[in-house]
Amino acid sequence: MRRATLRSACLVLLLLVPALAGAQKPIVISGSSTIYPLMMDIARRFEGLNPGVSIEVRSVGSGKGIAELRGRASDIAMLSRQLVDNERDLFSYPLCRDGAAIVVHRSNPLKGISRRQLAELLTGKTTDWKQLGARPGAIKLAWREEDQAIPELILRHLKLKHGQVRGHKIFFENADAVAFVASDRDAITIAALGVAERSVKSGAPVKLLAYEGTPASTRAVRDRTYLLSRPLILVTRTIPEGTQKRLIDYAVSRAVNDLHEKHGFVPYEE
Repeated sequence: MRRATLRSACLVLLLLVPALAGAQKPIVISGSSTIYPLMMDIARRFEGLNPGVSIEVRSVGSGKGIAELRGRASDIAMLSRQLVDNERDLFSYPLCRDGAAIVVHRSNPLKGISRRQLAELLTGKTTDWKQLGARPGAIKLAWREEDQAIPELILRHLKLKHGQVRGHKIFFENADAVAFVASDRDAITIAALGVAERSVKSGAPVKLLAYEGTPASTRAVRDRTYLLSRPLILVTRTIPEGTQKRLIDYAVSRAVNDLHEKHGFVPYEE
């Protein structure tokens, strides 16, 4: 009886071998939390158009996305910034554009902020809203994790270092940082512009400050007048081939422009 059971088990394994051999390994994409919702939609649509293709998308932040790509834990990285000097050996594919929005509570009377004011707020030289002409109240800063793209964009723009940023609360997701501001009239954060705009449209009690006199909006990102804008890109270790190439070609094509609009991004056109 035991031998018969063993023979049956071996037969099942032999029958499974062809199926397992023919199974296609999932394409793993990891990185920017800003790109993650868009890439999830693109991946699901691509899978629907290509039966048998499986795509795994993970939100881990731009920095970790590059680390996972180099460590071969992923096939494609999502970055909310351009490649830096020590990443020039990698291959990048522009996906779309976004901006970094400075977000405050809707009740805050402040309408805009300058480069100097933002730098002084982040470094602790400005600690109370009254110093900016708003009502008195200690400024509460919601910041992002160090290996994410938004802090890198802002600090590079202002020529600051991570260690210069004042005491703050740390958030990983854009939506969580915006939700913190929505719950506290003295809070401020810098989040993905598309996420912040959608939060306003959904009724969250927040608003986007103009920066250097230019309103923070998708339109300003599109016409290149908003200074805190950035490309969102996909990155690979080598020139992509096969299904991976078809996925990237699809992701950067006009076929997904409706998904860019859905998520508040601007199609990349240069």
